[in-house]
Amino acid sequence: MKKNENIKKVAIAAPQLHRHKVKLKIGNWKKHFDFNYVNTIIALALNDFHDKIFFYINGYLITSQNLYLVVQTTEKSVEEMVTKIENQIVNLLKTNPQKLKENRGEVSIIADDENLFYAARKPLFKIYPLENDHLIKLITGEKVELPYFDRDLEHLKNRIHNHPFCSAINYLGGVGPVEVTPFRG
Repeated sequence: MKKNENIKKVAIAAPQLHRHKVKLKIGNWKKHFDFNYVNTIIALALNDFHDKIFFYINGYLITSQNLYLVVQTTEKSVEEMVTKIENQIVNLLKTNPQKLKENRGEVSIIADDENLFYAARKPLFKIYPLENDHLIKLITGEKVELPYFDRDLEHLKNRIHNHPFCSAINYLGGVGPVEVTPFRG
């Protein structure tokens, strides 16, 4: 009798991944922090998911106004996914405090818990569907070519390929601020 005959083998099913395409409008909390600090905190929050839950970023673009995301996750609803992102951001703001800006543009004060609470109240984002097919393709590494010249598309391509907080960097062979995983079918 072989040693392996009596061992039971259990097949583990792969987790059910849901693909979400969202535009998250950054709330008023961004006004209390420096532009680059906000983008960096969002990028750090997106990177923190890889070790904890199934959260695969297929494409992203972080601008001064919005966060565009194409992700695959085990979260069924967009709201649950965004809540987890917001929790990550609040935790990072607490552990990586930056000086908060005064509303009147006066001297900045160091962030303490009370000031941070008022600056980063939830919800941090307003959720909208991402419906721009050209943007989705460009941030997920696909090429968009039309049989005619489209000025808006060319502007979008230039903006994405030269943006420091965009997944296009990863798809072009570079290393961007957020880890990107190509689409898992």
